Amino acid sequence: MVLKVKHRDIVENYREREREGERGIIVNNKNNGACGGITNPVNVGIAVQADWENREFISNISLNVRRLFDFLLHFEATTKSKLASLNEKLDILERRLEVLEVQVSSATTNPSVFT
Repeated sequence: MVLKVKHRDIVENYREREREGERGIIVNNKNNGACGGITNPVNVGIAVQADWENREFISNISLNVRRLFDFLLHFEATTKSKLASLNEKLDILERRLEVLEVQVSSATTNPSVFT
């Protein structure tokens, strides 16, 4: 959204100057052989400033995407580690439960062992 506003401002500034007769942009025309480019120093400054701001905006977006990616990688690693730890604890509890079930079943079938 910010880029659109800046672009709109540049276009509006260009249109105002064009109305005043200060056309500073050469359109690349195959018939006249002119190279496309900006000739008016004011338009050059505006274009350079807009380009700089756009590059800064893109750089900020890239940095935030990298930070998000790093966070997600760290989150995945810690989550996997914690889940593995919980899985080991659950396996230990399941084995203990099986031992207790065997003891209870043997106690109910042969009560004289515990007296």
